[in-house]
This record gives sequence, C-alpha cells and structure tokens, in this order.
Amino acid sequence: MRTDWEHLRMVSASAISPVLAYYTPTKGFLLALVLAFAFNIYAGMKADGVSFACCENFSFGKFKNALAELVLYVVIICFLFTVMSQCGDGEAAIIVIKSLTYVFMYVYVQNAVKNLIKVHPTNIALRIIYHAVRLEFTRMLPSYWKPIMERVEQERQEAKDKEKK
Repeated sequence: MRTDWEHLRMVSASAISPVLAYYTPTKGFLLALVLAFAFNIYAGMKADGVSFACCENFSFGKFKNALAELVLYVVIICFLFTVMSQCGDGEAAIIVIKSLTYVFMYVYVQNAVKNLIKVHPTNIALRIIYHAVRLEFTRMLPSYWKPIMERVEQERQEAKDKEKK
C-alpha cells in the first residue's frame, strides 16, 4: 500500500513539473495577481464587517465567487501565454499577459479601495486615491468631495442621535 502512494506521488510530480516549468515566465505576473486578489479579499471582508478572530459575517458564497474569478483570470493568462508561445510569439506573449495582468490588478485595486471607503467613510485620502485609481481627476478636487464629506458627517450624526433615543 505504501509503495502505491509513493508511485502515485512520483508520477504526479513527474507530470506536473514540466507544466509548471513551461509557465515559469508567468510566475511573477500570477504572484502579483494573487497579491492584488488577497488585498481585495481583505478589503471586502473589512467592508462586510467580518471578524477575523471568529469568522462572523463571513460569506462563503462571495469568497467562492471571488476565487472563481481569480481562477478565470489565471486560466485566461495561461491560455493566452500558451497559444501565443506555441505560435512562436514568446516575447509578445509576455507583453500581452503583462498588460492583461495590469488590467486585472486594476480591477482588484479599484474594488479594494471602494471597499475601504465603506469601512472608513470620512477618510479623505482614501476617496482621493479611489478617484485617482478610477482616473476621475475632477472628483479629486476639494469642491467635489467637501459636500460629500459634509453629507457623510451629517448621516453619522443622525445615526448617533437615533442611538441616543
């Protein structure tokens, strides 16, 4: 029985090693994508009020969907790299997957900053970063965010007044 597991392990390692070696040029891009994914998950959990100590308010469905999205991004990157490198465009494949990784990371960072704004609604720096990431430069001006901050402060005050009653 033990030798069967040992043989299975050796066959699996022998089969997976060439595949991983083939995708070695993409490892930096995939690592960056996973880090952006982790930041997005962290910000989303903070926005949903998830307690990290005892996993209160954790939505496995949302996590599963986010994980499926990450797997889709990884599959797209690996598929494009494979097709382009098999066509003889290895250098161009690196440029394409690098650009695509930037797009996917842009989506993750934009969503993460939006979630952080939900956690810290009065933090002006996060709002400015959010609008900078979204390339909404006119919304970064004080004339735009001052009324928003006043409205948020008024809503917080009204919520405090309701709690006192």
